Amino acid sequence: MSKTLKVAAFRAEADHLFRLANVDYHACVGAHELDNWRAVAGRVLAEVEHCECKRATPYDLEQFRKAVEAVKERITQAVERGQAKAANDSRFSG
Repeated sequence: MSKTLKVAAFRAEADHLFRLANVDYHACVGAHELDNWRAVAGRVLAEVEHCECKRATPYDLEQFRKAVEAVKERITQAVERGQAKAANDSRFSG
């Protein structure tokens, strides 16, 4: 089920997704933080992925699409990075 947003809200959601993918993701230090980021990103993505905006320009729609794709790519990277960090953490904790 898609949710219709006003243009300002639609743009704000795209900005939020880009911030998740390009700022918050890179702030994660350990495997636990990556797991938490992935859970938050998944919830946000599920909420906004199917949003639409009747008055959005083609540029707005493209930016939103790119933001959704960026978060999806980061989620995949977070899984790989989290596994590597968990393996590294367990290696040094013994």
